[in-house]
Amino acid sequence: MLDRTAESLFWIGRYTERAENHARLIDVYYHVREEADGEDAGLWKRIVGAIGDLSGYEERYREYREREVLHYLTLDPSQPNSLITCIAQARDNLKKIREQLPSDLWNRLNGFYLWLRQAAIGEVIAEPHRFFERVKEGLAAFQGTAVSITLRDHSWHLMESGRYLERSENIVRLLQSVSQTVSEKGESSFSCLLAVLKSVGGYEAYRRLAIEELSLEEVASFLLLQEAFPRSAHYAIASFETSVRAMKSGADRSGAAIDKIIRMAGKARSELSWLDRQDVTPASIGAVIGQLLAANRQLGEAMARAFFSPGWEVIA
Repeated sequence: MLDRTAESLFWIGRYTERAENHARLIDVYYHVREEADGEDAGLWKRIVGAIGDLSGYEERYREYREREVLHYLTLDPSQPNSLITCIAQARDNLKKIREQLPSDLWNRLNGFYLWLRQAAIGEVIAEPHRFFERVKEGLAAFQGTAVSITLRDHSWHLMESGRYLERSENIVRLLQSVSQTVSEKGESSFSCLLAVLKSVGGYEAYRRLAIEELSLEEVASFLLLQEAFPRSAHYAIASFETSVRAMKSGADRSGAAIDKIIRMAGKARSELSWLDRQDVTPASIGAVIGQLLAANRQLGEAMARAFFSPGWEVIA
């Protein structure tokens, strides 16, 4: 497989997963905002810091207000991490390699991009939950189509490796942002933690595990360590490892590099497996998050060295 093809496949997985996670995170903050009294500039600043770039935002706007923040994070094509940019980048990568994947995937993603490009900021502000639900549904339809009809070859596993690496990183960043919010809100953080679980579709799973307390420690343990929940960091890293391992068969010059990635992913997964609920405390959660962020970045860099041409990007 050509380096540029492998790179496009990997970033299709990352960009589509990133867009979905951004939509989920913004929706979380809307739920949190509804529980607060009045406009909360600190909340909008926090979400820009979690998804975008604070200095880039402040170069354009004086204050952190709803309209400006939502435009910057969703519909601003000049913002490298906005929803529209993520979808446009995924679409551009898919366009380059359309012959490698089923045509239904192009139709799904292109149609979704055209809808998002026509959206106006007034529509987002008027019905934010409905808008972000539509984003999540569009990306879920793309992923569902991919799961249903794509050959389980190296192309598939490259997309999946990008998707799960991105998921691991975004779950960790979500926890990083929420832990800061909870530390500030203290005892009034119940609604924030509930919104986090619902944003990742994990509330029912959390309750089915008979976890009675809704605290930062319990929610963080669930999202970091729960091996059976598809949006936990442990599940994402294990799935990334599985996808990379599947690419080892028939590997040529990348064989040794793939072995190294498998070892790195196995180490990150094992370190999570050794943790238990008592190891995730308000005092330790920052260190756990920092370690995972570093591991995710190292895995991205290793993938680039193994599969891509010089000039690759690690974080878009």
